[in-house]
Amino acid sequence: MNEGWSAITGVNGAGKSTLLKLISKELKSEKGMIQGNALVSYAQQETEYAPPNLEEFMMTYTGDAFKIRDLLGVKDEWLGSWDVLSHGERKRMQLAVALFSESEVLIVDEPTNHLDIESQEIVAQALESYKGVGILVSHDRHLLDRLIQTTVMIKAGELIKYKSNFSLASTAYNQEMSHQKKVRSIQEDELKKVKKDVQIQREKVSLAKKRFSKKGVGRHDSSEREKINGALFTSKDKMDGQILQRTATKQSQLEGKMNSVTKEYETGITFEGSIANHGFPIFIEKDCITLYESTKLCFPSLSINVGDKIGISGKNGAGKSSFIKYLIEKMGFGHQYLYIPQEINTQEAEELFAEVSALSSEEKGELFTLIQRLGSDAKALLQSKLPSPGEVRKILLGLGLLREPSLIILDEPTNHMDLDSIEVLESALSAYGGALVFITHDRVFLEHLSTKQWLFETSESEPYSLTEVL
Repeated sequence: MNEGWSAITGVNGAGKSTLLKLISKELKSEKGMIQGNALVSYAQQETEYAPPNLEEFMMTYTGDAFKIRDLLGVKDEWLGSWDVLSHGERKRMQLAVALFSESEVLIVDEPTNHLDIESQEIVAQALESYKGVGILVSHDRHLLDRLIQTTVMIKAGELIKYKSNFSLASTAYNQEMSHQKKVRSIQEDELKKVKKDVQIQREKVSLAKKRFSKKGVGRHDSSEREKINGALFTSKDKMDGQILQRTATKQSQLEGKMNSVTKEYETGITFEGSIANHGFPIFIEKDCITLYESTKLCFPSLSINVGDKIGISGKNGAGKSSFIKYLIEKMGFGHQYLYIPQEINTQEAEELFAEVSALSSEEKGELFTLIQRLGSDAKALLQSKLPSPGEVRKILLGLGLLREPSLIILDEPTNHMDLDSIEVLESALSAYGGALVFITHDRVFLEHLSTKQWLFETSESEPYSLTEVL
């Protein structure tokens, strides 16, 4: 990793965050060395806890500290308010502390998670201002192409390096995969032929062994025994044995080559269960709710019907997540719904794993299939000591889908997800026959999926508002 920005990419569970924690010395390597990482600042993807040096940063009144606070829009009143800040506001404070450290190496894991479009631009400008060795993990294609000079892909435990931005690296990798698929197809055809040849040679050798067996030859019939001994050394049956050995060796070599070609697993989710239509439409009466202190959010009468895919967007802190909690409380328990929040803390993740452990073998099999089709190795994931936030979301999603919900509510579903999984999720939710309500700052995801949108807007002089856009 040289001066400038390098990206580390790969599917959830490939080892991206583990590699970052090794570089930052948060994890100790079992063997090998990492050099040049003496002074490292690490902004993690999780925002559950405030960064250790937050108070020092906020109480520093130098020109550089003010510049960083202005750059990321960090407000003085945010100090001491971590628990009530939105995840987007926490992320901006987290990055500000990392930039303030003036480290030689800056590691940033999913910096645009939770951020609205305006904040994404602020963060991109802040990261562009960094002059050291920058290492980025992100599912934000726009940010990757804007910042990155080097792309490192983690594929099946191996590192593949490209001196280019993500889009060019991805194109080059896909071309290589296309070539490998052709090679694999040729190898499969050749392997079938070789296996057939091995079987034929084995049958010939077996027949030869029977023909030259001395069973049934009398002990005193020396003439017949000498004929058999002579035939064993002079007939073509000896050649058959040698051909079998060579052909079996060729089969073994081909199978080894096949294993060296990257395997691709089938992805994509289909919904086969029936969706309950009773209880729809869900009506939400015109109301105002208090977000914090004197700030209120007001909204008109709204409804959710079967087949609706309602995309929610707006600035950080505009009340989107608060409204979702209000919606769930108002619904009561009359609807079979799946809700996945923005973040899952450590305790919730542990409870989730315990719930999975208690499933029947049949249910586990169905869950593993769903997770596999979201692009992760389910068994390896559940055995992992440090599952990534993206992997935890896949377990939550898979577990929820097993119950065939008639309403799915997702708060920032693309957070922590790798790019391949986002595409699979988008396709699956598009085919879903129930009602879907989702909050997102991913413009492409919003436009592709929503049939109508609820836009949250802020105001300094008036209550925050929610407007329905058809």
